[in-house]
Amino acid sequence: MKFKSDTFMSDEYSYEVKEGVRLLKVGIIYGANASGKTNVLNAIEFFRMLVLRMPKDRNEKTGVVPFMLDDTSRNETTKMSMVFYIDQSKYVLSFELDAKYIHSETLVVYDSIRPAKLYIRNYDAATDSTTIKFGSNLKMSRKSQEIISGNAINNCSVLAAFGKSNVERTKLNDVYDYFANHVKDVLAPGMLLSGYVKSRLDKDETGDLKKFVLKFLKASDFNIENVVLHEEEELITPELEQLIQNAPIDKEAKAEMLRRGKITNAELTFKHKAGEKVYDLSEEYESNGTMRFLGMAVILNFLLKTNRFVPIDEVETSIHYELLAYFLKVFLANSNRPSQMLLTTHDINLLNEDFIRRDTIWFTDKDELGETQIVRLSSLGLHKNLSPYNAYKQGKLVKLPFLGSQYIDIDEE
Repeated sequence: MKFKSDTFMSDEYSYEVKEGVRLLKVGIIYGANASGKTNVLNAIEFFRMLVLRMPKDRNEKTGVVPFMLDDTSRNETTKMSMVFYIDQSKYVLSFELDAKYIHSETLVVYDSIRPAKLYIRNYDAATDSTTIKFGSNLKMSRKSQEIISGNAINNCSVLAAFGKSNVERTKLNDVYDYFANHVKDVLAPGMLLSGYVKSRLDKDETGDLKKFVLKFLKASDFNIENVVLHEEEELITPELEQLIQNAPIDKEAKAEMLRRGKITNAELTFKHKAGEKVYDLSEEYESNGTMRFLGMAVILNFLLKTNRFVPIDEVETSIHYELLAYFLKVFLANSNRPSQMLLTTHDINLLNEDFIRRDTIWFTDKDELGETQIVRLSSLGLHKNLSPYNAYKQGKLVKLPFLGSQYIDIDEE
């Protein structure tokens, strides 16, 4: 998310990745249902998968889905490109692919004004093979180049092949690590985050995460005095073994569970203060909103202490608007790292907030052909004294859904 002309709360809203280049810390996408908001996040998640996933063989599909609402696009290749910064260097990674092959892949770095190609790969249909030309700036030995080329089958990215190759350290390590560790999967609306919270608290040896979460929950007006993680082991019965065998988890994890003959169950207990007394409630009695916001608190701590890009779909799910606004304010006020959030939401109340900058807002809209168009609020020419909230409600920023009469003849055939 590139920083533009707004200067309001510059330090809170942006981070200088190199001299003269600032990136926004947050982006918020609005749009009607089925306008393409989630697809923007899914495209980023797919791009990450394409970089990291090593196909099991050359016949596995790439997973790309072309635009399906016209006969031409169905049969054309899909082009994707991402610009990102690592240690003050600008990178551009581009793909062109279809369901079977990656037709081209290019990685360029800007260590100075002039771009330098680290590699370029192309698919040759005549020989059904991939050729890769590595740039001299990569400073990789010929032997290592040959190893990567041998692993880069037609449906596999060069970076995924590199990830499975035993070669010396180069700039490819930085790029691979960026997608493996910096870019996270989409947080979907249905995720209550209980498992995520438990795993992070289990690793919280210093107790710093727990202290942060409790402070954040109390500041958010939750009457929660403490959160305790309880763990106990349970022997695997024949019935439980059958459930484990059918569970969608890693084969090695299944084998380890069955080898040990027991599993570890973890449960959260919440201590609530009511008057002068404190009562224990297990997580099953907590609301979806409490569990979701607890998970958001853990994610917030993660963003403030590491360098991550986190996409969140329908960020307002199960959360009161005031809590959502507070979550964003705390992130902006305390973030001094290049962490970023890209959010989709239906909650237009944010458009009425003085602390929300216009260059952080995008709108998705579909044209008559079903294609998603993405436009930035700051580029729409809305006068600074006019309310984006009112303009959106009046349909001046994007087309709102056209709704028919609320009276429907249910007996009509």
